[in-house]
Amino acid sequence: MRKGVLLICLCLSLATARGQEVTPPQGRFDRDTVKLGQLVQYTLVHHHPAAQEVVLPGTKYNFKPFELVSKAFFPTTTRAGISTDSAVYTLRTFEITPIQQLALPVYLLHAQDTLQVYASPDTVLLQQLVTHIGEPLAIKADTRLAPVEERFNWPVVLLYVVAGVVFLCLVWFAFGQALKRKYKLYRLRKDHVYFASRYTSHVDRFVKSGATQSMEKAVSLWKNYLTKLERSAINSFTTKEIVEYYDDNEDVNTALRLCDRAIYGNLLTEADTETNEALGMLRRFASGRYETQREMIRNAKYQR
Repeated sequence: MRKGVLLICLCLSLATARGQEVTPPQGRFDRDTVKLGQLVQYTLVHHHPAAQEVVLPGTKYNFKPFELVSKAFFPTTTRAGISTDSAVYTLRTFEITPIQQLALPVYLLHAQDTLQVYASPDTVLLQQLVTHIGEPLAIKADTRLAPVEERFNWPVVLLYVVAGVVFLCLVWFAFGQALKRKYKLYRLRKDHVYFASRYTSHVDRFVKSGATQSMEKAVSLWKNYLTKLERSAINSFTTKEIVEYYDDNEDVNTALRLCDRAIYGNLLTEADTETNEALGMLRRFASGRYETQREMIRNAKYQR
């Protein structure tokens, strides 16, 4: 019990001695009156012994009834053993209380203890811009919907339609033939790529297996491709008629007769070199006709 009393007396004496050593900070506004939302600066200055550690309020401090906009801290200066810490806080208020005051503290650090010392409160007056508030106006509630006639803006729609048609006509007049030519070339190339892929597939199967069915499919595909390319019913022609159609072309004549002999004469037991060469001749001939048609489209002169 005696030890407890002595400990309490010791703490009270230390607190009293510390309170005697502490000098309160000085806090002042830079003006006496302020408008709602107007910026005002509050300067906080504290003089203390150089050995004493002091912390000024930061951005997380509650400046109520003011709001912190920005802060500016200045380096500590020391003369004759006395240090000076200072900061300027830019504040604003949206409270409508006529008289508003603020007193900021400084925090004194000593061992494991922290002591708050407040400056004397400083006051600003809120400048009232509205001096008289009249009686509130009576508001008449009317929740009924007013009927509005629905109208379709035909003139504007017609204007857009006419403008669109004129624009498309101009585009077609200027670029129509070129676009048409490009589209034909695109379709021509797409069809040729498809033919070449399918034809190669049939030929590869024929080379691997020697089956005449693969050769027959390749020749049929060749005829159908040329039918579309030449816009003529070549797939319904006989071998003789096809040769005559292409002005007795020697490669076509030789290739088709070798293929006919292998398919209909049943004279082929495996894919020999001669038959493979015949299929290659048909492929090269189709590629040549494709190149011819492509050049014809590129060099064609359309009459407008």
